Amino acid sequence: MHGQIENTERFTEFLKNVEQEQKDNIRIVRYTEEGDPMLPDLEYDGEIIKSTTDTRRDKFGEGSIKTTICTSMEVVETTERTDYILDGCENIIDNKILAIRK
Repeated sequence: MHGQIENTERFTEFLKNVEQEQKDNIRIVRYTEEGDPMLPDLEYDGEIIKSTTDTRRDKFGEGSIKTTICTSMEVVETTERTDYILDGCENIIDNKILAIRK
Protein backbone atom coordinates (compact mmCIF):
# COMPACT_ATOMS: atom_id res chain seq x y z
CA MET A 1 0.00 0.00 0.00
CA HIS A 2 1.32 3.43 -0.96
CA GLY A 3 4.59 2.33 -2.49
CA GLN A 4 4.94 -1.23 -1.20
CA ILE A 5 4.67 -3.53 -4.17
CA GLU A 6 4.23 -7.26 -3.85
CA ASN A 7 4.31 -10.07 -6.39
CA THR A 8 6.19 -8.13 -9.06
CA GLU A 9 7.30 -11.46 -10.54
CA ARG A 10 3.72 -12.13 -11.63
CA PHE A 11 3.43 -8.69 -13.25
CA THR A 12 6.74 -9.26 -15.05
CA GLU A 13 5.40 -12.61 -16.29
CA PHE A 14 2.25 -10.88 -17.60
CA LEU A 15 4.38 -8.33 -19.48
CA LYS A 16 6.51 -11.11 -20.97
CA ASN A 17 3.40 -12.96 -22.14
CA VAL A 18 2.07 -9.79 -23.81
CA GLU A 19 5.42 -9.31 -25.58
CA GLN A 20 5.29 -12.94 -26.78
CA GLU A 21 1.59 -12.63 -27.80
CA GLN A 22 0.53 -15.33 -25.33
CA LYS A 23 -2.88 -15.10 -23.64
CA ASP A 24 -2.82 -14.05 -19.99
CA ASN A 25 -4.75 -12.12 -17.38
CA ILE A 26 -3.89 -10.38 -14.13
CA ARG A 27 -5.59 -8.42 -11.36
CA ILE A 28 -3.71 -5.49 -9.92
CA VAL A 29 -4.75 -4.09 -6.55
CA ARG A 30 -3.94 -0.41 -6.09
CA TYR A 31 -4.92 1.64 -3.07
CA THR A 32 -6.13 5.22 -2.78
CA GLU A 33 -4.55 7.56 -0.24
CA GLU A 34 -7.43 6.69 2.09
CA GLY A 35 -6.66 2.98 1.74
CA ASP A 36 -9.57 1.97 -0.53
CA PRO A 37 -8.76 -0.67 -3.16
CA MET A 38 -8.92 0.03 -6.90
CA LEU A 39 -9.03 -3.16 -8.95
CA PRO A 40 -7.83 -3.05 -12.54
CA ASP A 41 -8.14 -6.42 -14.29
CA LEU A 42 -6.10 -6.87 -17.47
CA GLU A 43 -6.97 -9.61 -19.93
CA TYR A 44 -4.70 -10.16 -22.93
CA ASP A 45 -6.09 -12.35 -25.71
CA GLY A 46 -2.94 -12.47 -27.85
CA GLU A 47 -3.80 -9.24 -29.70
CA ILE A 48 -5.52 -6.70 -27.43
CA ILE A 49 -5.63 -5.85 -23.74
CA LYS A 50 -9.06 -5.56 -22.18
CA SER A 51 -8.87 -3.36 -19.09
CA THR A 52 -11.68 -3.47 -16.54
CA THR A 53 -11.35 -1.20 -13.50
CA ASP A 54 -13.64 -1.61 -10.50
CA THR A 55 -13.84 1.49 -8.28
CA ARG A 56 -16.91 0.43 -6.31
CA ARG A 57 -14.85 0.03 -3.11
CA ASP A 58 -13.45 3.58 -3.33
CA LYS A 59 -15.53 5.62 -0.89
CA PHE A 60 -14.56 8.90 -2.57
CA GLY A 61 -14.55 7.68 -6.19
CA GLU A 62 -17.12 7.10 -8.88
CA GLY A 63 -18.12 3.68 -7.61
CA SER A 64 -18.30 2.13 -11.06
CA ILE A 65 -16.85 -0.51 -13.35
CA LYS A 66 -15.21 0.79 -16.53
CA THR A 67 -13.94 -1.28 -19.42
CA THR A 68 -11.83 -0.37 -22.42
CA ILE A 69 -9.80 -2.11 -25.09
CA CYS A 70 -6.15 -1.13 -25.60
CA THR A 71 -3.62 -2.17 -28.20
CA SER A 72 -0.44 -2.20 -26.10
CA MET A 73 1.31 -1.34 -22.87
CA GLU A 74 4.03 1.29 -22.80
CA VAL A 75 6.89 1.29 -20.31
CA VAL A 76 8.13 4.78 -19.42
CA GLU A 77 11.34 4.91 -17.38
CA THR A 78 12.63 7.99 -15.59
CA THR A 79 15.36 8.38 -13.02
CA GLU A 80 12.75 8.20 -10.23
CA ARG A 81 10.36 5.47 -11.37
CA THR A 82 9.04 3.16 -14.07
CA ASP A 83 5.45 3.70 -15.25
CA TYR A 84 3.40 1.03 -17.00
CA ILE A 85 0.77 2.70 -19.15
CA LEU A 86 -1.93 1.27 -21.41
CA ASP A 87 -1.72 2.71 -24.92
CA GLY A 88 -4.04 2.86 -27.92
CA CYS A 89 -7.17 2.68 -25.78
CA GLU A 90 -10.62 3.15 -27.32
CA ASN A 91 -11.93 5.09 -24.31
CA ILE A 92 -10.21 7.72 -22.24
CA ILE A 93 -9.38 6.12 -18.91
CA ASP A 94 -6.83 6.34 -16.15
CA ASN A 95 -4.38 4.35 -18.23
CA LYS A 96 -1.50 4.26 -15.74
CA ILE A 97 -1.53 0.70 -14.45
CA LEU A 98 1.48 0.70 -12.16
CA ALA A 99 4.33 2.98 -11.08
CA ILE A 100 7.41 1.44 -9.49
CA ARG A 101 9.79 3.78 -7.70
CA LYS A 102 13.48 3.11 -8.09
